[in-house]
Amino acid sequence: MNSIIKFLLDQPPRQLYYFLRDKLKKSKPLQEFNNQFPCIFVLSTGRVGTETLDALLGLSEHIFSYHEPAPTLYKLSKLSYQYANEPLAQEILQQAFLTSRIDLLKHSLKCQRGYVETSPQVTFLAPIILEAIPNARFIHLTRNPYSVVRSGMRRNWFNGHPNDETRIIPNPSSHHAIQWKGYTPFQKNAWLWSETNRWILEFSSKIPSKDILMLHSEDVFSMKQDTMKKLYNFVGTSLPATYKIKKVIQKKMNVQKTGEFPGSKLWSPEQKVELMNLTSEIAKKMGYDLSRDNE
Repeated sequence: MNSIIKFLLDQPPRQLYYFLRDKLKKSKPLQEFNNQFPCIFVLSTGRVGTETLDALLGLSEHIFSYHEPAPTLYKLSKLSYQYANEPLAQEILQQAFLTSRIDLLKHSLKCQRGYVETSPQVTFLAPIILEAIPNARFIHLTRNPYSVVRSGMRRNWFNGHPNDETRIIPNPSSHHAIQWKGYTPFQKNAWLWSETNRWILEFSSKIPSKDILMLHSEDVFSMKQDTMKKLYNFVGTSLPATYKIKKVIQKKMNVQKTGEFPGSKLWSPEQKVELMNLTSEIAKKMGYDLSRDNE
């Protein structure tokens, strides 16, 4: 009896609620994730609205959606990017990923719910996740480089931010590696946007199209009807009421409030050229016209 009480006391409120509810309903846990109850990870650069997406998907009664569950995996993601061609390193990283998420994944299955994780921290772990969970699916959430680079600059990315050590840098084989020390923080942020999205596009090309959904965050923020239908269809649930979606969007979650860096209309000609040089090829592949997508 004491062990049962200890178990119940150790459960977070959310997990305790569903544990007790399903015990009362005598619900049988899922054996594995499926189309109705999918396992989905969001891949992105960050600063694209992942917290808003988490809240939107949290409207569904068929999934548990998490933004940044503990422990965070940013460093693991960077290591996966660095050691992508080393099987032993990838095997170790896979075990680290499973150890960090197995309780949440099992909890979703026990509660007959899908699992969604929206934080960019899992981005470069995508191949590892797919090895560990073969029927995992992915959302590629994008935002135009003008907005993401400006947000990164306002947050001092590559310029003294405490989490800079978790951000990817060019691999030695890249021509950017030679020039990296001479890059300004602005150039580094533009490279980060381009390389992250290039990597995601390459990964996406290797999996069935039904298992990857690209969304422009601009379309999500504007509640574009077609985009919202695609999103909720992808996670296997019906479209929530418009007023519920609108309520989430209006909260403007994790909006940038501090830091100084002007909108792109006030950038110098040199900065605009640098952004074009570093991002235009990838931006075009994702449907962004950089001659118009200005802040």
